[in-house]
Amino acid sequence: MGMIIFSDLDGTLLDHDTYSFEAAQPALQALRAEGIPLILCSSKTRTEMLGIWLSLGLNAPFITENGGGIFSPKEHFLAAEPGWKPAGAGWRMIALGLPIAEVRARFEGFKECFGAKGFTDLSDHEVARLTGLNEAEAARAREREFNEPVWLPEPDDQAEAFMQAAREAGLEVTRGGRFFHLLAGGDKGKAVKKVAELYRVFDDSLVTMALGDAPNDLAMLAQVDRPVLVAQSHGAHAELDLAGLVREPGVGPLGWNQAVLAALKDLA
Repeated sequence: MGMIIFSDLDGTLLDHDTYSFEAAQPALQALRAEGIPLILCSSKTRTEMLGIWLSLGLNAPFITENGGGIFSPKEHFLAAEPGWKPAGAGWRMIALGLPIAEVRARFEGFKECFGAKGFTDLSDHEVARLTGLNEAEAARAREREFNEPVWLPEPDDQAEAFMQAAREAGLEVTRGGRFFHLLAGGDKGKAVKKVAELYRVFDDSLVTMALGDAPNDLAMLAQVDRPVLVAQSHGAHAELDLAGLVREPGVGPLGWNQAVLAALKDLA
């Protein structure tokens, strides 16, 4: 095995505008050839991620909703370890985050003063308009289990006060490329650490790598040996402060491809 790779999706492995991973195909093929697990780690829901996971031809676990849950095929060797619970036919789960009903109940206490709207307040059509997804994809994006994406009318001006209000309600908040995300109990860093620990039961010399593009990827990047930040769609990098962080100049999946191929070359 040697290495495992964690990856954000939107703006990282998937193009920010088209959601395509075509530019990353050479590196994806190289990972398959080397048998290196690729663990998706995103703000997306389980329903959304399953389609992407299948289209990429993966068999490793994946991390949903900014670390709220870890899902694995039942037959995967990691799923035989302690801590997993049934999660539907053929799947097992480790839940790290507070259930979505409780997250939304706490959000109710402060959302009106910001004019904030969570995915539960938006229609499929509105989510599609805000994200560029079609309405069927937007419906899948609204099937939340742990994490509530939030739209703010003036995000730059309201960010600090909104984050403070969320903390006072006992919620954690991260900022992604399009939305703020409310959650409690789980985050990308905790989920990545848990998955890495499970893999290290079988290979204690394992090298871990993670790729992201936005501030909400910091917790994930901080947990790995080789953290990589790809450039955002405008060509610049998110402002993150992390020792050892590699700032890949390529944008999105192009940068992802370059960074992964470079890591494989170093590993050889």
